[in-house]
Amino acid sequence: MNLERFLDLLDAHGADLDRWPQNEQAAATAFLAARSDAREAQRRAAAVDAQLLRAGLPEIEPSEALRQRVLAQIASLPPAIAAPATDWRAQVAEALALLFPTGRRAPQFAALALALVIGVSAGFANFGLLDAQEADLVSVQIASATPFLSED
Repeated sequence: MNLERFLDLLDAHGADLDRWPQNEQAAATAFLAARSDAREAQRRAAAVDAQLLRAGLPEIEPSEALRQRVLAQIASLPPAIAAPATDWRAQVAEALALLFPTGRRAPQFAALALALVIGVSAGFANFGLLDAQEADLVSVQIASATPFLSED
């Protein structure tokens, strides 16, 4: 750890090392033991932390005009954004509808095309991996799974 990184973490997380990311705590402890300027920076940060805790946060209430603007913006949102669906299938359909706003069928065809591309790609990726005996076994399994395709 260097001084710049230590000061950045000190600014972001405060003087208490327990609030720092766990993967940075050991390095910061060793850095504090080795550097007096780091200890001084931590002491100043601890004073600032104490002042902030004593001061507390002010109670802030939004104005009525702000509330009305936010409510008006929510009311103008499309239904899919204003009230998200709870069913995962509906959520996927709404996400696809945002990608393809021209019609409701476009997302379904896009999902079908994507599944087809993935399936064909996976098939070609495994094309040369079967030896002759395994290929015969796969052919038998396919034939038994699809009896309506057999010719009479």
